[in-house]
Amino acid sequence: MLHHQDHFSELLVLFSVVIALLTCFATLDLAERLVRGKRGYRFILIISCILGTGMWSMHNIGMRAMKLEVTVSYDLPLLLLSLVVSIAASYALLLLLSSPYTRSKGYLAFGGILFSSGILIMHFSGIISMKFAGDYEQSQLSVLLAIVFSLAVPVITASYNPKWIENDYNMFTAKKILLVSVLTASLTGTHYAVMSGASFPADETLSYSSPAPLLAESFLGMILAGSFILIVLIVLTLLYKDRKRVLFSAKFNEQRYTALFESSPDMVVCIDPFRKKVVSANPSLRQTTGYGKEELSDYRKILCTPDDEALLKAAVKQAVEGHSAKLELAVKIKSGGRLICSTTVFPLINDKQRFVYIVAEDVTSIVKFQQELIIAKEAAESADRMKSEFLAIMSHEIRTPLNGIIGINQLLAEDIENPEQQEMLPLQYRSSQALLNVISDVLDISRLESDGMQLRCETFRLPVLLKECIDLFEATAREKKLELHLQVSGDIPEYLIGDSLRIRQIMVNLIGNAVKFTPFGEVHVTVESSGVHENSQGLIFRIKDTGIGIPPDKLELLFQPFTQLDASHSRQYQGTGLGLAICKKLIELMNGRIWAESEVDKGTEFILNIRLPSAETEPRQLQHKNEQNGRQMKPEAV
Repeated sequence: MLHHQDHFSELLVLFSVVIALLTCFATLDLAERLVRGKRGYRFILIISCILGTGMWSMHNIGMRAMKLEVTVSYDLPLLLLSLVVSIAASYALLLLLSSPYTRSKGYLAFGGILFSSGILIMHFSGIISMKFAGDYEQSQLSVLLAIVFSLAVPVITASYNPKWIENDYNMFTAKKILLVSVLTASLTGTHYAVMSGASFPADETLSYSSPAPLLAESFLGMILAGSFILIVLIVLTLLYKDRKRVLFSAKFNEQRYTALFESSPDMVVCIDPFRKKVVSANPSLRQTTGYGKEELSDYRKILCTPDDEALLKAAVKQAVEGHSAKLELAVKIKSGGRLICSTTVFPLINDKQRFVYIVAEDVTSIVKFQQELIIAKEAAESADRMKSEFLAIMSHEIRTPLNGIIGINQLLAEDIENPEQQEMLPLQYRSSQALLNVISDVLDISRLESDGMQLRCETFRLPVLLKECIDLFEATAREKKLELHLQVSGDIPEYLIGDSLRIRQIMVNLIGNAVKFTPFGEVHVTVESSGVHENSQGLIFRIKDTGIGIPPDKLELLFQPFTQLDASHSRQYQGTGLGLAICKKLIELMNGRIWAESEVDKGTEFILNIRLPSAETEPRQLQHKNEQNGRQMKPEAV
């Protein structure tokens, strides 16, 4: 007899494909659990037995699907060998998949080749185990075709990607169904490719001389039926457990949602925007506002203004379209009060229904507190402005008569001839001058703090201004045997535009401090260029001395008003502590920056940078005015 394709039982062929499909599905599902969690070798062995037995059953059911008109028995050792080979090949592949160290493309491709080879060996050993009155012949083309089908397995295993298991576990995913289908097609295709090229020429006698027992075809059918039922039970068990897990998860999520909904201190209401019906409202809403679920449909009854009603309706419409919104609403409570609520409106959308949730938090006390803070802040700012204005007015009123006293003192010095009175007049002049400087500083800091000072724009000669500032301290430096040095970089324009009076004030303060706090040595004043940008000249001023220096922990106090590094009444160096604070505010008013670098007993360097527009020439009247301002500036540093 010659076996060919028409001699197959279609029902048994269908059973073989079904058992292959169920086996691949169960194996992939259990393999995913293997990869997701730490499982032992017993779990791997169980999956291997399921996969190996399923493939062995698929093969033997496919063999029984052939319509051979002779009685067939099976060599039991060879039949068991084919089952063991199938299980061992499955175990090798799953063992490589279980370890993260061998879960690479190379290892998994190797495992896939081992599994495919085991399946091919199982097929041919199963065919050889058939004992009947006839011979077995196999075409080479069918063997080659079977190998091609089996190569799909290593291709699939090598394509494994860890991203496949990044999402939560799900028994039915599109990727898993696709893999099950491809594996089923590959494994059943391997079997039936072999069988399509197998032929069994008839012989009159059965030649079998081995002492091993033969297994009857009917008994093998019972074994295959049992394995089929076992595979079905395993799949049903997996489906049952997955269903149980889904139901438990759904019940837990429902309980969690209910607990949050019922116990939330925020007011929560769920509405159906299409039926214009309130679905649910939590207890906090009734406790806070006094409204029941049936009273919430009419916005006009619970919202204070038509604007709030329009805002809420727009937010609900936006939520229906799938977008959330956050707004603040004024809500009437049933007892007659009023609440300010921070409200979030967001959608809940599924395939069949579309709800809108409104979650409102009572922020009345917070809003009230913020309003009180704003009122307090405005009151404090008003008081601060009044203080600054008062100081500015009082300083001006005190300075005016004091200038008169100084002028009278100078007149008396010309007329009085008594030597004792002549000695008292310079003391009175110095005291009046010191008081005038203190009042001028207080006036300047008050105007700066109240934003009442405006910078002037005038053309001046920077080298001349700096030379005049240095000259003011020549006498004091000579008495202390100090050397004063001035160096202006040659790439700086001679004429600049800015407030020369305030620049002079800054330099007098800084040079005066350097001279005051330097008992011996020298003071260097240098000016460098920091570049030109759109006709704006960058300037870096450095005032460096070899004086007493400043401790590092005191540097941050330098530019704070009314702050002295030595605050004792018996301190050696007197002053109000306003000079550097005024310098810093003036430099910041010019969009510049000032800072200090110092070492104790080695000296201090003040560095400031500003930008000033350059000018080609200087008007004569402005030059004359600058010279007058220079003669009026006194060499007093604070």
